[in-house]
Amino acid sequence: MANVFKFRYIFAVSIALLVLLLSATPLAEGSIVLRIFEQGIQPVELENHRTRGEALACNRTDKTPSVYGLTGWKLPSTVTYRVSTLSAPFSVRKNLGKIVGNSFGAWSPLTSGVSFTSGPDTSTSRARYDGQNIVAWRDLSRNLLGVTYIWYNPDTKTLLDVDTLLNSRHPWSWTNPSSVNVDQACPPTNAYDAQNILTHELGHWVGLDDLYSANEEDLTMYGYGAKQELKKDTLESGDSLGTASIYP
Repeated sequence: MANVFKFRYIFAVSIALLVLLLSATPLAEGSIVLRIFEQGIQPVELENHRTRGEALACNRTDKTPSVYGLTGWKLPSTVTYRVSTLSAPFSVRKNLGKIVGNSFGAWSPLTSGVSFTSGPDTSTSRARYDGQNIVAWRDLSRNLLGVTYIWYNPDTKTLLDVDTLLNSRHPWSWTNPSSVNVDQACPPTNAYDAQNILTHELGHWVGLDDLYSANEEDLTMYGYGAKQELKKDTLESGDSLGTASIYP
């Protein structure tokens, strides 16, 4: 019995070490690297975000910095994405096509030479290197709103596969940006706006990194998101300049 226990222990440790090794090194398949933005967008409560008397986190301030961060890859000329509609919460499901289309539409005018195409729905809601570029909802750690997994070729710097998962453990809603001023509106809902957060995550597809300085909070690529916030729907100076540097 002791020998069986010892064998199982050694086997479990070996598997754990193998998983750790694979996650920490480039994949051998055609020199592919996996990059995970597990801290790509984090929730923050309004009352802890701004001091009393200043604008709420859901409002755009007068800060429009021209800074940006680059990840080191770019999109291929054609990107077909697939949406896991059935994984989405009921609160946004009926508008999901418009939400996802608007989110890609924010970046499309700036990604010269890249076309985004909507493919058929997928039943997949798990990130994997499978030739599908998916947008889905899934249970994630509560300190996350979304996670984006990027597989890219380190030699050509070209993205090969990308999956974005939004956290189904948080409440979600959607405000149609055509009905309000997204830079000033704070919808009366205790939820995160799906288009607001997805637009941020798609910035990682484009090749932009997260920013965390307080002076950068109006940028779409600011790495925190608040309930009621809509301002990430529209790109600011740093978002646009960063994208233009990748797709001149």
